[in-house]
Amino acid sequence: MRGDDTAMIESSELDALRTLIRPTAQRLDAAGHRLYFVGGIVRDLLLGGGDFSDVDLTTDARPKAIKAALKDSAEALWTQGERFGTIGATIGAHAFEITTHRAEVYDETSRKPVVSFGDDLETDLSRRDFTINAMAIDVSTGELIDPYGGQADLAERRLATPLDPEISFSDDPLRMLRAARFIPRFDLVAAPELVSTATALAERLTIVSGERIHDELGKLLALPAPAQGLMFLAETGLLDQIGLSSATGSLDATAALPTPSARRAGLLVAMDDGEVAGFLQALRFSKADRKATTRTLEGARQLAGAAAPAAVDLRTVAARVGDAAMDDVVSLLLMFDAPDTHAATVVELLADLRSREDLDDATPPLTGKEIMELLGVPAGPAIGEAIAQLESVRLRQGPLSADKARAELLDWAAGPS
Repeated sequence: MRGDDTAMIESSELDALRTLIRPTAQRLDAAGHRLYFVGGIVRDLLLGGGDFSDVDLTTDARPKAIKAALKDSAEALWTQGERFGTIGATIGAHAFEITTHRAEVYDETSRKPVVSFGDDLETDLSRRDFTINAMAIDVSTGELIDPYGGQADLAERRLATPLDPEISFSDDPLRMLRAARFIPRFDLVAAPELVSTATALAERLTIVSGERIHDELGKLLALPAPAQGLMFLAETGLLDQIGLSSATGSLDATAALPTPSARRAGLLVAMDDGEVAGFLQALRFSKADRKATTRTLEGARQLAGAAAPAAVDLRTVAARVGDAAMDDVVSLLLMFDAPDTHAATVVELLADLRSREDLDDATPPLTGKEIMELLGVPAGPAIGEAIAQLESVRLRQGPLSADKARAELLDWAAGPS
C-alpha cells in the first residue's frame, strides 16, 4: 500500500449521481452498511470526463440487502449476477451495478475467481487491476478513498497495480493485455516492475480464453492511437503469446492505419493464408470478421502485385470485399511492399470510380429470362455462363446498360469472327 489519501471531489456529475443513488445509500446506512462508487467512474471523475451512463458501486451488504435497498427507487432491477454478488438497477438515465465487496481467491489453472464476499473496502480495492481503478467515493459523504495511490498515479501518468504485479497478473493474466490498452488510452507509462512482471509471466496468458483476448485486442485497436499499447505487447512477449510474433516489425505502420479493421489486418500481413485463418479461428473471430479480414488482405496483396493498378483491378477487388472495405485495402497497400506510386494511383482511381458508378452494384442488367429469350437457349448452365460473361465485361468496362449487355452477349454467343 502506498498511502491512505482521502479527499473530496467537486463535480456536478458526481453530485447528480449521488442524488440518484442517495435513497439506496440511506437504506443501506440504516442497516449498518456503506455504499461506494468504485473503479472507472472514480478515475474518470478525477480526469474530468467520461461516460457515466454505467456506474459501478461496491458495498459490504450482501445481495439480498442490496435488492431490498434498491426496490423502491429502481425503475428496473436485474439479478443475473447475484451469485457473484452483483445487483443491477436502472435509475433515471443511468445503469447502476452494486457488488458486494470481494475477497477473491483465483484458481491457478484458470483466471476465474472463486468468489468470496468480504466486509472490507480496502481488501476489495486491492483485488482490482490497477491503482487508477482501485479508488472509491463514499456515496453518503463524497469522500475519496485511495489507499493505493491511484490519484497520484493518475497525476504522474503512471500505470501500476495495487498489489505486487506478480500477484495481480498471476491471479488474472488478462490484466496484462488490459495494461496494453490502458497505456495509450490514458497516456500512461507502465511502472518498471509492471513491465518486468508481465514479461516474466507472459506465458500465463495461455489460460485466458480466445474470446477474452479477442475482446481486449479489439478494444486496443479501436483506440485513436494504439501504438504504445502494441509496443508494450511486443516488449513483454505478450504479442508472441497471442500468436502475433510476425507482426513485431510493422507495429508503427499498423497503429497508423485509419480503422480498427485495417489495423487487425495489418497485424497479419506477414502471415500466409493458413496462419491468418488459424489466428482468426483461435481468437474466436466471427465468421463475418474472418471473411472480411481475409478478403481485405487478399485485396491489398492483389493491388500491390499489379504492375500498374487499373480500374479493372479495383473493380475486381471491390466485387470481392465490398466498396466499404476498399479504404482498408488501400491503406494496407504499402505494408505489402507496393511501390509508392501504387497507393496514390489507387486512391485517385478509387475516387474516380466512386464518382461514376456504384462499386457494390453487381446486378446483371438482364434477367435470366431475358438472356434465354435473347440467345434462344433453355434454362441451365448456358445462362450461368452468360451471366459470368456480363460480370467479366462489367469489371473491365464498368456498368452496362441493358442494350449494351445484349450487344455484348450476342457478340459472345457468335464466337470469334
